[in-house]
Amino acid sequence: MASTPDILSKLNVGSGMNNSDIISSLVEAERAPALDRIEKNEKSTTNKISAYGVLKSDINAFRDIVKNIKSSNAASHVGTSSNTTIANFSTSGTTGSENINSSLVVSSLANTHTLASAAYDNSGSTVGAGSLVIDFGTWSTTSSANDTFTANSNSAITVTTSASTTLTQLRDSINNATDNAEASILYNGSGYVLVLKGKSGAANEVRVTPSGDSSSTLTNSYSYTTSTKNLTQTVDGTDASFTVDGISMTRASNTISDLFKGYTLELESTSSSTVNISSTQNLSTITTLLDSFIDAYNAIYLNISDMTGAAYSGDDSTGPLAGDSLARSIQRELRSFSTKSISGYEDGPYSMSLLGVQTNRDGSLALNTNVLKNSFEVAPKIVDAIFKDQLITDNAEVEVTTVGTATLPGSYAITKSGSDYLIDGVTMSASGTAYTSGSGASSGMTVNIASSNVSSANIYFGKSLMTQVDTSLTNFLAFNGDINNRITNLNQKLSEFSDAKTLLDERMGRLTDRYTLQFSSMEQSIAGLKETGNYLDQMLQSGQDK
Repeated sequence: MASTPDILSKLNVGSGMNNSDIISSLVEAERAPALDRIEKNEKSTTNKISAYGVLKSDINAFRDIVKNIKSSNAASHVGTSSNTTIANFSTSGTTGSENINSSLVVSSLANTHTLASAAYDNSGSTVGAGSLVIDFGTWSTTSSANDTFTANSNSAITVTTSASTTLTQLRDSINNATDNAEASILYNGSGYVLVLKGKSGAANEVRVTPSGDSSSTLTNSYSYTTSTKNLTQTVDGTDASFTVDGISMTRASNTISDLFKGYTLELESTSSSTVNISSTQNLSTITTLLDSFIDAYNAIYLNISDMTGAAYSGDDSTGPLAGDSLARSIQRELRSFSTKSISGYEDGPYSMSLLGVQTNRDGSLALNTNVLKNSFEVAPKIVDAIFKDQLITDNAEVEVTTVGTATLPGSYAITKSGSDYLIDGVTMSASGTAYTSGSGASSGMTVNIASSNVSSANIYFGKSLMTQVDTSLTNFLAFNGDINNRITNLNQKLSEFSDAKTLLDERMGRLTDRYTLQFSSMEQSIAGLKETGNYLDQMLQSGQDK
């Protein structure tokens, strides 16, 4: 290549043609279409990378909206109380779906049995060596005024102390030993008092039986038995007493979640006045949430349609992702959201379309509010299926303690055969009161069955549509997911196009050299022919002169 200018300077001596321009034109004629192909592919790849960047941003924005919808804890109905100073009424985690309109009168509140020790100078004072047996049950008084105690099924605990055990250490030992009692230290203005509470209700009262050295402070000061009461009862354990629609009932707690399915009643104070507790359809909230979902969905769906079709960004060109299989696959996944079957909910399966979410001809979604309103009346549980995960049983003595990674959403029937429990007809392995499924759709699910008298139960394990959508969107955005892999591959192509340009330049340089040498040889031949012609002309002219 270094000699090319010298060679070119010698061209044109014979033919008279501008060989330098001819060579440039010939080289450019070969270079232009090759470079055009590279640059078109380079531009197309760059546009695809940009389009996938936009798509990632759209998916992320959509996912944020879905997460906000999930966190709203939407319910088909909301509970209300006419007097919240007496009682609060609200939907619980299982979601209320019944229409409630009842009257309530609260006669008494549930109280927690409370015992108090004598006062100590400070919380670091020692309590003495010995042990305390704390058990739980019901204190009652006979006609002869002698207390009796009937233990409940909760296990008793034993707390052992030494001569150096402090009041603080005694409190911590009790709290670490059981969930059925709670110990605390209270300053009463003159000293520090150990306060011991059971759970609320008349059947959860506390008996404390000390043992050990008769001279120990613990032995002499921490008794609450039928014979000796060194501890002072400050609050009697009682049940809540109330009437609903004129029906008298009691509960051990002021928080009542088994009165109406899906609702929680919180008793706050007593009153002879009637309180109205009711539920109303949560239609406006659900409509707002669905509109939010649809708007976000339509934005991303229609943008993908633009990017994969014609007339992208308002012109007549083809979209940057036209013919892109991944983009089409993502769009198909999005489109499935409106018809996706959601199992694991009572009377299901359900789908978003049953709530009035309809698909337009262009693939976008729209909400039919009339269908939505009717769905509330016919199948309010569908709201749970759209917005809230569910894991419940219809038997209070059956509790799902574990759901395995292989457990599929669905409805499962628990039945009893002899001493065995079966789930959907398959025997579960037993460990005490815990029963685990080892196969099938319920594989990995463990349930606790509190009583052997349980003969049947239904379990509902549902993953809401919003959870499923969130999972799909998260998978799209995963570090090693399809989108990031596609962007990585496209960036690799860009580097290959740069290399292709370099190789093209090198090839065109070699072609220029070859043409230059060829034209140089041609000019030399033409110059030689001219010299021969001149010689012959001279010879002919010389012959004529003679």
